[in-house]
Amino acid sequence: MVPSVAVDADFEADLQLDDAVRFPHPLSPGAIRPREVLLTGGTGFLGAYLLSELMHRTEANVHCLVRAADSRAARERIVDHLRSYDLYRDAFGGRIHAIAGDVSQPRLGLSADAFRDLAERIDQIYHSGGRTNMVLPYERLRPPNVLGCLEVLRLAGAASTKPVHFVSSIAVLLNEIDTRADRLRETGRPHPHASLKGAYSRTKCVAEWLVWQASERGLPVTIHRPVRITGDSRTGAIRDNSDILPVVWKACILLRRFPAADIPVTMAPVDYVSRAMIQLTGRQTSWGHAYHYATGQPIAWRRLMAATRSLGYPLREVGWDEWWQELKERARPGSSDPNDRKSFLATARLALTAPQFLFYSRPPVDTTQAREGLAGSGIECPPFDEALIAKYVDYWRQTGFLPEPATL
Repeated sequence: MVPSVAVDADFEADLQLDDAVRFPHPLSPGAIRPREVLLTGGTGFLGAYLLSELMHRTEANVHCLVRAADSRAARERIVDHLRSYDLYRDAFGGRIHAIAGDVSQPRLGLSADAFRDLAERIDQIYHSGGRTNMVLPYERLRPPNVLGCLEVLRLAGAASTKPVHFVSSIAVLLNEIDTRADRLRETGRPHPHASLKGAYSRTKCVAEWLVWQASERGLPVTIHRPVRITGDSRTGAIRDNSDILPVVWKACILLRRFPAADIPVTMAPVDYVSRAMIQLTGRQTSWGHAYHYATGQPIAWRRLMAATRSLGYPLREVGWDEWWQELKERARPGSSDPNDRKSFLATARLALTAPQFLFYSRPPVDTTQAREGLAGSGIECPPFDEALIAKYVDYWRQTGFLPEPATL
């Protein structure tokens, strides 16, 4: 039953799964050990690592839905993206099949025949596609994040019943109801409440509700709620630094000061999340469960800044108001900063005025089900400590995201 929520009509209406979405067919032959897999979001950060893990840990062919003019261009996008993280191997070539489509369009941007052929071919679906943006309104995020999920569920019920492994977000629990608990629990569903912070959280909450309703109608599903996904714990690699943590982190370095805050900072490296997901989804006993991915011990904001200072960056602690005023002053058009730094600081200022989750207090993240499911696999989330911080900072220096300390 869908609860009544005090938000706009589109949000409330979207919470109800179309009655036509049903799962009358038997399970696909490869529902447990897939021979053919569909992956959406393969050109995203987590998607690249999920594709790599599917290549290494399964024998399945992976069909990647990619926005592109044709299948050749789609394949080039996938291969180039994997190579940008040093994840592509020549041995993958025959098992990666690119499909030109669009998750935000009806039938995923495919013709009726292509949609039917795909439904007849695949055994499982990993739905990682969508748009992560904390600024855009609900109506702009609705097509990729809500309607795209609906189309994936339609596909999952066509020709055969195919398990869906859905990438949600811990953000769906950041509301006044779920945050009253002693921890953000894996059990139960998120509350689609008006207090959800931002349109992105609402779209992900709606999509998760649709997946849970599909589960009630007979679809095998797993739900995956990572916290902030950070760079590869082995290499530090991350190409998209638009998340609020690297944005504020860099802003502090450019300003040579950081705001006083007594908050824990949590994260999950992308390589851990992808390995854990593929491990957990390889078991039928995971169906019907939600899993959280987060480091076991968050790092204190002041410790994060102290570790950054130890790497050569001159940082001093100031009050929030002083730090915010300095950010606004340095971001204004007439400031003396170089244009590139001025532009970045303006971006940081904008990011901090949008709904975001870095400086909001919240309960600890429960990872019990994930840890129990991974027991004995050797897969554990690495600590967010000084060694990992140094790895991230070194990568950011090499790629030019962060300046060398001597240039400040």
